[in-house]
Amino acid sequence: MSTPDAAREVVLVEACANRLPIGPLIAHEGDDLLGVVRHAASRPQTRVVGVVDAEDRLVGIVPLLRLAEAVIARVAPEWLLAAIIDLEDVARFGHEVEARTVGDVMQEPAFVTPTTPVDVAYRLMRQRQISGVYVVDDDRRPIGYLDLLELAVLDIDTIEREATDSETGTGPERPA
Repeated sequence: MSTPDAAREVVLVEACANRLPIGPLIAHEGDDLLGVVRHAASRPQTRVVGVVDAEDRLVGIVPLLRLAEAVIARVAPEWLLAAIIDLEDVARFGHEVEARTVGDVMQEPAFVTPTTPVDVAYRLMRQRQISGVYVVDDDRRPIGYLDLLELAVLDIDTIEREATDSETGTGPERPA
């Protein structure tokens, strides 16, 4: 049984952002999409590209699905046409066909700080429907990447620890 939310320890991003060898994948707004796709292919564990400006401040993100769709739209647009079901899809498709740089397809940035509680980071990922967020410093420069998989591993560790505590009787006392 998991610990009730009220009694659960607050875990900060800095405690779990480096549990797995998943680091930031950074591109600049003007970078060519094709080059970024090739770079992303060499780092498939990072599923969200961080987009930075000339001062290396995070200004946007590009989930890999969106990045791949922008390239596919140029080469095989018919693959994407079947997915068009409303006017929003039509507009996005038109934009993707014309996209040439990372800045053309980037979304608003998604980031947390090292002192952000992981539940806040998780909610941000759920709200934005992305699988990772960037960890930034006070100047909004990326210093890490927190992946949804890292949060899942953190939860698995908690489940296993609670099961072990329950079996050995070392967990918190529960009323009879």
